[in-house]
Amino acid sequence: MSEASPEPAADHPAAVHDWQSAIAEFAASRIELIRLESQDAAQLAAQKTRDVILLTCTAVLGWLCLLAGLIGVLHHFTQWSWWCCALLFALVHAVLAGIFAARLKRPGPPVFPLTREEFHKDKLWMQSLKTPPSPH
Repeated sequence: MSEASPEPAADHPAAVHDWQSAIAEFAASRIELIRLESQDAAQLAAQKTRDVILLTCTAVLGWLCLLAGLIGVLHHFTQWSWWCCALLFALVHAVLAGIFAARLKRPGPPVFPLTREEFHKDKLWMQSLKTPPSPH
């Protein structure tokens, strides 16, 4: 009789091992997905950082040129001088700063979209395991 029906204790370690490897494979796939999307998020962060640096540089240069131009305006009342050029450069830098500020305000792509989608699917799957199917 023992040959016809295997002992439940003999199958139990194999079932636990299959369950554990399924969980390990599941966790490994999620970790790999997070790693890939982290690279995308890092590239987006580097791009935003570059834009902040460019915004800061152009704003500071614009401010300095504006100050130099305003000083030139005071000198204008005596004679024409370099202030026109300084105001022109201030205007150019202000426009550039506005462009970079607009780029920073523009929303970027959502981070971790695949991971969020997979976690949502996992949540739905786990809820389906908790909720018994309704008899038809």
